[in-house]
Amino acid sequence: MEKFNNILKLIIRIGIGVFFIVSAVLKLLGLEHFELYIYSFKLFNLTLSGLIARAIIASEILVGILLIIKVRYREAWWFTLLMLIGFSLLLIYVILFRDDSNCHCMGELVEIKPSLSLIKNLVAIVLLFFIRNEEDYHFRGRVFALVVAFLAALIPPFVLFPIDNVYNAFSEPEIYDEASLHALMQDSVMLDVKLDEGNYIVGIVSSGCDFCRTSCLKMSEIAANNELDSTRILYWIWGDSISNKKFPSETHTEAFTFVEVHPLSAVRITNSFPLYLFFKDGEVIKTANLRQLTEKDVKNHLQ
Repeated sequence: MEKFNNILKLIIRIGIGVFFIVSAVLKLLGLEHFELYIYSFKLFNLTLSGLIARAIIASEILVGILLIIKVRYREAWWFTLLMLIGFSLLLIYVILFRDDSNCHCMGELVEIKPSLSLIKNLVAIVLLFFIRNEEDYHFRGRVFALVVAFLAALIPPFVLFPIDNVYNAFSEPEIYDEASLHALMQDSVMLDVKLDEGNYIVGIVSSGCDFCRTSCLKMSEIAANNELDSTRILYWIWGDSISNKKFPSETHTEAFTFVEVHPLSAVRITNSFPLYLFFKDGEVIKTANLRQLTEKDVKNHLQ
């Protein structure tokens, strides 16, 4: 019986550890969406939301590894319990006061409802108490293993997927063809588009581009959280006509003006989408891609 209990505890411990690591990896693969989900609670700015998202991912990787290898086990057990309780309280709030179809607990690739995720956490808490009294493994190289665990937790979210501010410090401004932009603005489809006076932001996007969709979700959250004038944000969209019509509702950008443009007109301006153009009195003074589109720049330009 004791042997069976030990095997069961081993399965539970490794299972919880692996689950935390898988959860972290899935969040990492949809990091932009996870950042925006945290940002949507309107408690932190976009930069801090990005840091919190990476800290959560790093914490999940770390406790997952420590539970598996049983190094600093007691600390890892308590931290895991506190994380599960904290996530559960947040999920209760989401269930009661929000209408989220995906809590992003397993990232963007695996959608999971908040209610189901809460049940998952409660089950994990119960299972965690079955392995409460486990002791540390004592083996040579424990300190080295601990260092490797910390590096494995920190490097993916903070180095391989750096926060936008760090990424932008080493990135070049997006380029575009001025002559093609001028030609498009003279086109008949642009008769009602007035950019001559004041500050505007124009996004050139494709309805079939995932990066474009993410950028639109990002712009929508920035505009909502900072109560920006939606008439100052425009989109020139190209792609399949049916997809173009669905695009605003799918990206929560119904408040913005959309103008359908010919694909060749868009591609002549740039071959990198999305492209955001910051207009001041009819002149482009700044460009940005998905990563370069920051809350600070958008606020400073439109407020």
